[in-house]
Amino acid sequence: MTLVFDTSALSNLLSDKDYIVKAFSEQKYDELSIPLAVDAELRFGFANSSKTANNLETYDLFKQQFHASITNPIQDTSIIYADLATYARQHGLALSNNDFWIAATTIQLGGVLFTRDGDFGELPQLRAIIVNEQN
Repeated sequence: MTLVFDTSALSNLLSDKDYIVKAFSEQKYDELSIPLAVDAELRFGFANSSKTANNLETYDLFKQQFHASITNPIQDTSIIYADLATYARQHGLALSNNDFWIAATTIQLGGVLFTRDGDFGELPQLRAIIVNEQN
């Protein structure tokens, strides 16, 4: 199984939040993927913090230690994105453009999204592990 990170889960994992570390340690996976949209959101957050260099170092170490790869969108991703965005519009769901890219990348990979964002649960096309502090 490919485990795909969204921004909220990976950010919390890199910050050593106990509940997310525990949930991640319980996952069985063959591959770890970070969608390009997640990579961009993390880097934007790091660039606007007082600990930019430290955050980037922690991120790079995580990717090396767990052999996590950055997944770039391909044309199939954009087709899936359009289908998801159309479904969401027809069903009155509000997700950000980056959330659609993250969901589309997860589906493209045949993966499972590891997230803290319950909004992803509104997409029946997407397999997701939604983690919160109560899990």
